[in-house]
Amino acid sequence: MAGRSDESDMERWLSRVLWVAVLLAVSLATPVASAQEQIFPSINLDCVESQIEFEFSSTTDSALVHCSVENPTAYSEDVTIGYDTASIDANGPSSITVESGTEKSFTVALLVDKGVEVGTYELTVSAQVTSAVGGIPVGFITNNETYSLDAIVPEFIDCGVSYSQSSLTVGAGEDVSFSASYSCESNKDQSLKVELHIVSDGMSQEEMWPSGFNDVSEQNCEVQISNGNGMSNCQFLVTTPANLADAWNGCLVVVDERTVTAQSCQQEDSLTLTVNAKESGVTDIGFGQNGTLLEDLGISEEEGPYVIGGSVILVLLILALVIILRRRG
Repeated sequence: MAGRSDESDMERWLSRVLWVAVLLAVSLATPVASAQEQIFPSINLDCVESQIEFEFSSTTDSALVHCSVENPTAYSEDVTIGYDTASIDANGPSSITVESGTEKSFTVALLVDKGVEVGTYELTVSAQVTSAVGGIPVGFITNNETYSLDAIVPEFIDCGVSYSQSSLTVGAGEDVSFSASYSCESNKDQSLKVELHIVSDGMSQEEMWPSGFNDVSEQNCEVQISNGNGMSNCQFLVTTPANLADAWNGCLVVVDERTVTAQSCQQEDSLTLTVNAKESGVTDIGFGQNGTLLEDLGISEEEGPYVIGGSVILVLLILALVIILRRRG
């Protein structure tokens, strides 16, 4: 066994000596084209871009990196290409052949999706001569050339809302109560406040809250985004004006703190709201009906007949007094 091992080592040594001899013979036999030509295998790797920045117009984005390999030697070289791009997908040639004294370009396509965490990543393109002069292995005497660049992955966030119902109709002075489920996807762990906006029908965007409408929800709502997503169920309570001469129509919009002003009801994912005008209490006065004058005065249904009877008697007494005074006069 020891004899075979010695023979194997000797064969490898002779192979390397033979390779060096071949290179020397090639370099001597080939006319010198320039002073830059090298005897031993060598390449120059370079890329155009030093930094790229992705933009999430959708859930994915791509970018191109343009590189080239120069062969300064007097013979052709086979070059292996490698990519170290962390969580970013890279697609480019795995090997190229560069002829003597020439330069060969190649393109690397980089792809990032919403699952890649926001931040700056260092990407590396590498190249190494693995064989030359028609396939002679030379990887054991060549270096791995590298080129590094920065790739900036921006924040990606997409949020949506789902309401407990599509529309609500209440009377003037009645409270509006509803729930909404707010969910987000993002490549950044963060917390967002969820807020309620109101938009009048026919308006292009939100204005000041109409008089009498107030958000009196007991708790603030917040969505916590972690490991790519988050969801929160929010409860809202809104007061409406008690004395509406005409019905109010519009919508309620639930969005997060990034939205300062809600757009029209048609543009936003919204809940339609109708507040009917206050009914007149003249025809129902004195019988404790909802929305009557007696109820507004704090008079109960049981007290109504007595109050009305007393009021009628008082009016009759006043009329009688007026008539008597006129006759005496």
